[in-house]
Formats: sequence, C-alpha cells, structure tokens
Amino acid sequence: MNKWYALPIVLLIVAVPAYLFLFDEGYCPDIEEMTDANIQVIGDSVFGSDADGCASIAGFMSLRLELRVTDHAIPGATVIGEDGIPSQYVSGDWEWTVIDGGGNDVMAYCSEGDDDECDEKLDEIMTNDNKGLMPDLINKAKGDGSKVIILGYYGIPEGSEFEGVVLQVEILNDRYNEFAEVNDDVYFISLKDVMSPEETPDYYSDDLVHPSEEGHQAIGNHIADFITNLSLIHI
Repeated sequence: MNKWYALPIVLLIVAVPAYLFLFDEGYCPDIEEMTDANIQVIGDSVFGSDADGCASIAGFMSLRLELRVTDHAIPGATVIGEDGIPSQYVSGDWEWTVIDGGGNDVMAYCSEGDDDECDEKLDEIMTNDNKGLMPDLINKAKGDGSKVIILGYYGIPEGSEFEGVVLQVEILNDRYNEFAEVNDDVYFISLKDVMSPEETPDYYSDDLVHPSEEGHQAIGNHIADFITNLSLIHI
C-alpha cells in the first residue's frame, strides 16, 4: 500500500481513541481493553452508570476484577413499569447478575401518605412470601444459569429527600435479604456494610441520595471482592 494512502488510516486509528478519551465522559480505556467478566449489573442510579470515565460501580468492579463488567443500569429506573428494571436484563451466558432497585418506586408511591397504595406497590415489587416483579427477575436470571446478587440500600442521611421513606426502604431491604436466605445462588449484600451517614459521610454525594465517586469505588470493590471470595470458596 502506498504510504500516503495508509496515512489517513493511521491517523484515524490514533484519533478515535484520543477523541473518546478527551471528549466522551463515559469512556474508560482501561476497561475497554479488558476481557469480559460475564457479569452484568442492572438497576437504578445507585450504580452511577452516567458517571465520568471509570467512576461507576461497574467501572470500579471492572478495575478491581481486571475484567470488564457490563453495565445495563439506568438512572431513575423503577422496578414497576413497562420500561422498569426487569426490562434491562439481557439474557445470556452470565456468571453473575447484580441487581438493585425499588428506591425510586418507594419515592413515587410512598411519599404522599397513601399507605394503601404504598403497600400495594411494595408487594408488587416483592411480597412477604417472595412473589412479585423482583423475584420473577431473579428467577429469570437463575434460569439462564446466572448467580444473583441483590443489593440492599445504604443508610439515608438526614436532609435527604428520601428521609421520609426510610421505613419503606427498610421493608424492601428486609424482603430482599429474606428472599436470598431461602433461595440457592441468590446473595444479599447490604450496602450499609459499605457506607453510612455517620461513619463514611464522604461516600455520599452532595444531594445526600447517591454515592459519591468514593462511594462508588467502595461499593464496586466490595461487590468485586465478594464475587472473588465466593468463587475461591467454590473452586
């Protein structure tokens, strides 16, 4: 090939990664070059899927595992609804599926004082006897051969817009934990073990709702270490 014809191709190869690195806030070259981990995350804005570069929970999981974690989580997502968190699930040969959700549903249906509607929506997500949208989602993932981690929400700081629905968030946390206790290949991770308003205030963003970058890193590392340690136990 004539060297002058090859020059534009070389420039393109160099320019595209450079452009992505400089101008695409979601681009993380360290992760893009990794082998796939066969792990997907689905859920709401806790995962920080819109964070810059490698700073999402999936990004920090990837850096910790040195394997690329697939992020399907969508900020603002609810469990309930046609485009809810269950619709994020992509069937495939996943080794792990990491799920959170329900906080935005609680905020939408439990913050106006209508206890009957709130209870109905909590049951739609997951009942006391393990029925609902979240159990259906988990069982779908298990049916594809995936082990499942379901996350419980961290503590809610004073002044957070979620402060008025702490009880309902705790109900979801308890139901998720109880579901994991009685189902094989389902594991509950309480994010209270990672961050709290009293002990790790820097892990919260300024809105007192979402994790900060430090919080994302702590959560991502915690989940990655859990997966690594459990895998070592079963070798």
